[in-house]
Amino acid sequence: MRNALTLLLLSLPLTGLADTDCETGYFALQQALARAGIDDAQARTLTGFPHLGVDRWLAFQQRKAVSEPQQQQWIRLATAKAWRDQSVLVQRLTTDGDGFSPQTAQTLLASCLPVLAARTDFSVLPQAEIPDSYATWLRVAGMYPLMAWLATGSIDDYHREMSARFRDPARQPQQQFSPPTGGTVPVTPDVLSANPLRIPLPDTEQWQAMLSHYAPVVAVSDTQPWNVPGRIQLDETRTPVIRTETPVSYTWPSWTHFRSKNLLQINYQFWFSKRPKKGWLDTYAGSLDGIIWRVTLKPNGKVLFYDSIHPCGCYHKIYPVDPTLKAADIEGDKPVFYPGHVMDAHDERLTLLLEPDTHYLVRVTQTSDLLPTSSYQLADANALRALKHQDGTVASLFNARGLVPISKRAERFYLWPMGIPSAGAMRQPGEHAIAFKGRRHFDEATLAETLFE
Repeated sequence: MRNALTLLLLSLPLTGLADTDCETGYFALQQALARAGIDDAQARTLTGFPHLGVDRWLAFQQRKAVSEPQQQQWIRLATAKAWRDQSVLVQRLTTDGDGFSPQTAQTLLASCLPVLAARTDFSVLPQAEIPDSYATWLRVAGMYPLMAWLATGSIDDYHREMSARFRDPARQPQQQFSPPTGGTVPVTPDVLSANPLRIPLPDTEQWQAMLSHYAPVVAVSDTQPWNVPGRIQLDETRTPVIRTETPVSYTWPSWTHFRSKNLLQINYQFWFSKRPKKGWLDTYAGSLDGIIWRVTLKPNGKVLFYDSIHPCGCYHKIYPVDPTLKAADIEGDKPVFYPGHVMDAHDERLTLLLEPDTHYLVRVTQTSDLLPTSSYQLADANALRALKHQDGTVASLFNARGLVPISKRAERFYLWPMGIPSAGAMRQPGEHAIAFKGRRHFDEATLAETLFE
């Protein structure tokens, strides 16, 4: 997760440098990206400081950074995020009039981002403000207060239906997909939190050990191609397709603040080629589908809880592990809570049983040794932001708004008054609105404090 440049940024003293070449070069690179129309919803930067990447977590931590060591660490973390984002964006460059190619741009980033970090004065930075994934104008035009009231019955029906799927008999699995095994035992997050902001920050080797240790097995109840997870690639028309011969889980880290602690989260995303139609009125069907499984770790490495969504941000479900957790009385529509005890992936591998076609998660169970088993690989989710075409060009799965255009759903035609643009379409991390009533995001820094008392 952190490579040599990131480690350099984290260790660099914030001393002033007189040279302005890096400011000039970095500005020219941003202009080249803008002229090429290369944008990315995840690549947000602090207003007026394009070398500082921000997201909801970093915006939260900026408010917590009160001491000089904490402020210095925040600058390094924000610069490291900018480096990751910019490294993705420049892969989509072709040499233009300014002479930037992916290679020359990467060289500039590696040499200049540490310099720009060193020259940053925390005291002059504006507070990061991350726009939410709701369109207020849609809610105004759609008379949201009235529509939210009218939708209450449908939302309640959805909760009853999803809760029933956890209890009702499920189709028996026919095949399962398991993660790579045999890695080293991961260190605990508390060991990784010895820094001014007390954030667990694994390096690349530590992160890979965690990914392998906590990764779930995925079981499917039939072997139709659209129920088998796969790797996203671009076909000859640059359309995203799923290659089921090479199953992959796309992964990324996140963090949440709960009970005065910063907790590390591991995200696993599985993609399917489509959600097939069940009839001509099926408004949920369409190209591409998937599930995101998130593991929230306590400081000692035990699991606090799991939660899941589909890549549209829909179907938020909670799977508590720690017995002290109690669901909070949440305003708006609530996530669905899994009934009963859920095992701790720190101690044993667990299996996610998916319903055919809908890919709803209906069981969290022990792993079976009796099913036909294929392996899946672990990949960095940033790969989806820089997919290579056979002609050598690079493109993102997502458009500038963080949506996957080919995945739009018919439900958007009647759900738009709830304020979520293109409801049902697959989305980029950071763009997952998870409530129709109210406003809530999957990556909110204090979401755990909202979910539990």
